[in-house]
Parts: sequence; structure tokens; C-alpha cells
Amino acid sequence: MQMSTAHQPSSPFDQREFRNALGTFTTGVTIVTACSSDGKLVGVTANSFNSVSLDPPLVLWSLSKSSNSLAAFEAAEYWAVHILSHDQDQLATHFSKRAHDKFAGLDLETGLGGAPLLDGCTTRMQCKTAYRYDGGDHIIMVGEVMHFEHSDIAPLVYQRGNYAIATRKELADEAEALIKATSASGSFDENSMSYLLGSAYFHLYGKLREFGALKGLNDAEFFVLNTLAARNGRSLAELNRLFVHAGHTPLLNVLDDMTARGLLQVVVDQGERNERGQFYLTAIGHDLAQEIADAGKQTELALLSNLGAVDTIALRTLLRRFITLTDEGKLPGE
Repeated sequence: MQMSTAHQPSSPFDQREFRNALGTFTTGVTIVTACSSDGKLVGVTANSFNSVSLDPPLVLWSLSKSSNSLAAFEAAEYWAVHILSHDQDQLATHFSKRAHDKFAGLDLETGLGGAPLLDGCTTRMQCKTAYRYDGGDHIIMVGEVMHFEHSDIAPLVYQRGNYAIATRKELADEAEALIKATSASGSFDENSMSYLLGSAYFHLYGKLREFGALKGLNDAEFFVLNTLAARNGRSLAELNRLFVHAGHTPLLNVLDDMTARGLLQVVVDQGERNERGQFYLTAIGHDLAQEIADAGKQTELALLSNLGAVDTIALRTLLRRFITLTDEGKLPGE
């Protein structure tokens, strides 16, 4: 085996680059809280949390010696660790700042030693201080876990200076293997974006079309109802443009029929409705649109439940980003 000589450290030591190097290590994100001897609540965001021992159950984290909360944590017998969930990034940012009252407006419970407990976290641990060590410009806090609770909520992670979510590696491997296995040698490609997005659309939209049909709506009427539910008050020209965009034939009689059935009303402003008239949902139309929206949510939950929380978040994020990049952030008709 041949060994090469490693690059020698530069002089002077580059702290900024060292910080960037540490940022390549992905961590969870925690908020650690305690109650000072005078009853003041303190809390800080920390990604230095780590496990130490199972028997006894010990964990550690570190706090900068320049922190305003250092004295309170050094004097505290108990403190609580909150492993944040994927949707608590704003809370993490809030507790990372030197705010005057970080707990204002938050729903809190009281833990051991009066330590405030935050809601909605992936995991909460209540700890008793076991050891403290000097760690350069930080103090290392080691605590014995006295009580803990956890959930299946996906955790928040931190990597290269940004909050993120983690997905399972085997899912990415499975997707890559499927792509390779189904890659077409001819002109048709089942892995093309157009095919995948179209298939996903019809898997979801097909369920809703069935519900719309039960309510007496054909495809065109279903589209009009949902378009006006998204933003009420549209002209015939705008609706026709959206009809064409969605692959429907622009027909005025569809709107006439829906108006006659009490689902729509038209407000005319100094002109014929096909010029400056605006179409609105009636109360009956609103109620029907809400029924469809509720059914859509249930259908979506059922379809996405197989993905799991993390992949559902990733799917929504990537779809929204795709829309932003391809249509300047606007959905058709927005």
C-alpha cells in the first residue's frame, strides 16, 4: 500500500475555512433551555448536541463563553434539550439571536428545575447537569437524561450553513435503479419530466374528477369551479386563456350553463360580459368548491401517506421550485 504525504497546515490557521470545513458535517438542530436562579428563562440554539453514553444515559452540548446565557446554564442544575422538527427552522433562527425575550408568545410547559419545554419538537430530553468541561472558547455541558419523549416527526438538520431535511439513502438508490432499469432505448422515455409530471397529475386529478362527476360536473365545469375558487372574479378572456392552457375548448356555453344552475354570477361593468364582465362563484358555487377542496385534501393525504413526511416535504419543495424556475413563480392564472 502506498501512502502520500498529506498537505501541511497553512500558517496562520484559517478559522473561516475551518468553520467551512466543520460545516460539511451534517448535524441535527437543538434548542437548549433552562431557568436561572432568579426565575429568568434562557434558551439557545445549538447544533453541538451529541450522545455520550447509554448507561448511564448521558448527552452533551457546548455553549460559547461569550453567550449572554452562559452564567445561567453554568448555575442550572437542570436543562432541557429540544431536537427540532423539520418545520421549526424559524424557531431555531429566533433562538440563535440575542433577543430580549425569546419565549414571548410561545406555548410552554414547565420541566425539571423550571426549564421551559417547547412544543412540536421531534424529541425532548430533560437533563440533570453531570459534568462541565473547558473546551477552548466553549464550555462543554454533559447531562444525565432524567426524562425523554420522542415522535415520528421528521427532524431538522443543518449542513453547510443552511437548514435542510434528510431523506433515506436507500430511497434515492431505489429511484436511481428504477431509472436505469426503465430507461428506454427508443424515443419514448418513462423517466422524462413531462411523462412523470403528467402521470402524477392524472393520478391525483383523476380522483378529483371522479368526485366532481358525482356532483354533476363535467371536466370543463370542474376546471372553471376550481379556477374561480383559486381567485374569484375573472373575465371571459382570462378564463378562455386558461381553458386553452389546460387543454379545454373555450366555450361560452359552459359558463352560461353554470350560471343558469346557480353556480356562477356575472358582474358587468359598462360593457358586454364577453368584453369586461367578471365571473364570480355564487354561495352555492363556493360551497361546492369547498366540498371538492376538502375531498382533494383527503385524496392527497391518502396518496402521500405512502411517501412519508420527509419525502412529501421534498416533493412539495421541488415542485414549487420547478414552477418558480419555469414560470417566474406563478401558476397558470395567478
